[in-house]
Amino acid sequence: MTLRRRFRFYLLQKGRRGFTLVEVLMAMAIAASMTGLLITSLMNAMSMRQRALSLNRAITMAKKKMHEIKALNKTDSGSGEFQGSPGYRFAYVIREQELDLQKIADELGAGNAVANSAAGKYFKERNSTAKSATGLTFKLLHFHVEVFFNEKEKYELDYYRGLGI
Repeated sequence: MTLRRRFRFYLLQKGRRGFTLVEVLMAMAIAASMTGLLITSLMNAMSMRQRALSLNRAITMAKKKMHEIKALNKTDSGSGEFQGSPGYRFAYVIREQELDLQKIADELGAGNAVANSAAGKYFKERNSTAKSATGLTFKLLHFHVEVFFNEKEKYELDYYRGLGI
């Protein structure tokens, strides 16, 4: 017997031709809860899409600003708003930093190997006049850009350029 025939047989056997009020209310409750879950999922998806679009736009703006300030090649700082993009602000800092390779190697546990290497000896001889304790110091320009969006969120971008030994 098919499911349809069984259902028809059940209805005829009971002597009724429809659903009871309890059955209808249960079906409506199930449908309402499923609809609520679906609407919640759609709202979350739309919110995540909007956040992804905002972040993508912030990344693009940070890259453009980084491209602009890389041409400065000097220490500087500034902030402002992006024209044509309300709600997006930026701040940047360009500063000199020193990178001591020997200290980094010591922290990583490879200090002796770097100090005794041919490259380490070469740099120590070349940097003998430098004020560095180890002689393996490089000067860098550190470019840092922050883009603020959605009132609370920000995206940061860093770039380093060597100034020589």
